[in-house]
Amino acid sequence: MRRDLVAAAAGLFATLLLITGASAAQAPTTEDFVKAVAISDMFEIQSGQLASDKAENADVRSFGKQMVNDHTKTSDELKSLVGDEDIKVKLPTNLDEDHQTKLNKLKGLLETTFDKEYVRIQIDAHEKAVALFDAYASAGENDKLKAWAKNTLPAMTGHLEHAQKLKSSVDQTAQADDTKKSVQTPVDDTARDDDTLAANDAKKPAPKSNIKYITRQTPTDWTTEALIGRTVENNQGDNLGEINNVIINEKGNVVAVVIGVGGFLGIGEKNVAVPFDALKFRTVDPAENRGEKTRDEQTDPNSARFDSEHDDMHIVLNTSKEDLEAAPTFEWLDDQGSRTEDERVVR
Repeated sequence: MRRDLVAAAAGLFATLLLITGASAAQAPTTEDFVKAVAISDMFEIQSGQLASDKAENADVRSFGKQMVNDHTKTSDELKSLVGDEDIKVKLPTNLDEDHQTKLNKLKGLLETTFDKEYVRIQIDAHEKAVALFDAYASAGENDKLKAWAKNTLPAMTGHLEHAQKLKSSVDQTAQADDTKKSVQTPVDDTARDDDTLAANDAKKPAPKSNIKYITRQTPTDWTTEALIGRTVENNQGDNLGEINNVIINEKGNVVAVVIGVGGFLGIGEKNVAVPFDALKFRTVDPAENRGEKTRDEQTDPNSARFDSEHDDMHIVLNTSKEDLEAAPTFEWLDDQGSRTEDERVVR
């Protein structure tokens, strides 16, 4: 596998040399030529579509549309030639890493910077395309591909000249915009000073924190993971419901626990919020189990660990089951806006 990768890398490197500095005596192989043209066409079509939608300059948008049309044509012609001549070359279906990186960069640019970068890439791409087509037309292996490369070369040269003219236009537009901004926008020395101060502050090392870190859990500390799913009972041992959630305010205080009350197997159950300080935590004999656990400890070992940490504790609320079922339903924020004031009062 490693040998294959090295060989592939060497082949691509050789192709790159051919594209960027080819001469008649250094014509690419038919396989390298076909693959390079196929990838170039894919890139031109995809980047052209991007330019026709994203470019600010109307001429750049028009050029992008032309690239889509012209390279769709050359792509179709290449596929037909490869099929008719039975050339043993598997056409690539995806961009190579270099072209994909360029396309991703174009996609991430803002409209104000897209035109200049797109035109720059087009000049570079068509310089390589002209060298590639010229080299194969001069000394390629396949006669029909040589003839096609020779006939297509003027179009590639025309694309290059067009892109070079666009560069002058785009550069002049950018320069005019910069001049307009410098005239219309007064220099804000205060803002400049603020920017300098901000930059200097960013270079300063972060101050040491005064946080007193907590390094261990004490026996009386509970996690929400350990609370959620635990049964709440009264002093008589009646099962009042299970804790469905824990409410914490922005100051870090535990405000309440939300208990699922009533219903059968969760059906018809309602949420009742009880102030956290109304709960009592009673230590029981280790032989006295909590009863049936609500979590599947076989498939959730983390939950099982939290359960076992407080397996000797019962959570007690001093009320009856009937009183808790008659308590008002707790309303979540997203429920509050869906009912009228009268409905909330009745509820």
